[in-house]
Amino acid sequence: MKDFKKELMTKDRGFIRYLSYITQLGLNMVIPLLIFFFLSLWLDRKLQTNNIILVIGTILGIVSGFLINYRFLKPLFREMGEKEE
Repeated sequence: MKDFKKELMTKDRGFIRYLSYITQLGLNMVIPLLIFFFLSLWLDRKLQTNNIILVIGTILGIVSGFLINYRFLKPLFREMGEKEE
């Protein structure tokens, strides 16, 4: 019975760990995108540039989200590669 509980706890920790990774990836993508979007929207209205700054800010938000996720995932992939060897 104790082995079953220990195995169940290990499986739950893995599920929670992966769920936290997915949540972190989503937040890493959405937060910079929203910050750049609203900042560029405000700046675009202030300077009246016909949405040019808005498009550039949105692209910068997407790129920064991908870069943050890349830096977040890089050690995880290294860890997975070491486990396989």
